[in-house]
Amino acid sequence: MKNILTTFTIIVILSCHNSNKIEKKAKNNNIDIKTISNTELSKLQKFGIDFFAEGNVPSNWKLQINIDDTVRFIADDGLSLKIGYNQLKKDTINGNKVYSATTKDGDIKIFITNKECTTPIHKEVFTKEVKFSFNSITYNGCGNYLSNNNLHGKWKLEKLGNININTKDYNVAPFCNIDLNKNSITGNDGCNTFGGKIEVQGDRIKFGLLISTQMACGNKSIDQILAQQINNQLVNYYFKESKLYLYLPNDSILVFIKYE
Repeated sequence: MKNILTTFTIIVILSCHNSNKIEKKAKNNNIDIKTISNTELSKLQKFGIDFFAEGNVPSNWKLQINIDDTVRFIADDGLSLKIGYNQLKKDTINGNKVYSATTKDGDIKIFITNKECTTPIHKEVFTKEVKFSFNSITYNGCGNYLSNNNLHGKWKLEKLGNININTKDYNVAPFCNIDLNKNSITGNDGCNTFGGKIEVQGDRIKFGLLISTQMACGNKSIDQILAQQINNQLVNYYFKESKLYLYLPNDSILVFIKYE
């Protein structure tokens, strides 16, 4: 009876609106995307950029997308555009992103395809093929969602909402392991192991289908969160005092601390 009441209490707390808000991403409107270096590219995510792309066809160009703010495009041929992200129409076709908008100057279309490619500018492998079209001109190149490298590693669950985790209540201390090299997550919810694919999109994590074992356990609270709030969901994350916070769709928060 005690376990049932404890689980019920946790679920009620997690389903309530949490007054904590996601910390605003740092913004730097002075970044010149026309002259971004390799070093600056690795730091863009800290300035609120969620997606970056570049190419040299038909001329050198760069694109940056801040999902909470604006989309900026600049090319050596003189084209320079800035539009609010919320002004874009967003579609997904066969798993690929398509953005479009009509402005007073012309029509914009952005195609982001799940295909590895390289550019002669940085000579690194990007995970997305990108086409940016403005009126009759199409710019071809490559891009990546940016991520915070601090995500990589093994994390121990510390809090469920406002409830501190007592590892004695679980068969195994609940944890997750995020592998940015494999774009995957594995872990244990305190009873069952789980795993699946992820894609980090700036300060968001897109979780794929999570597969878990099906052992019967007394405490089902974390298992329910995985199934209802994380599985196939887009979840915000942020760091505070070296801890990882996952801000779930129901406004609850999971807090993790990194294993030493």
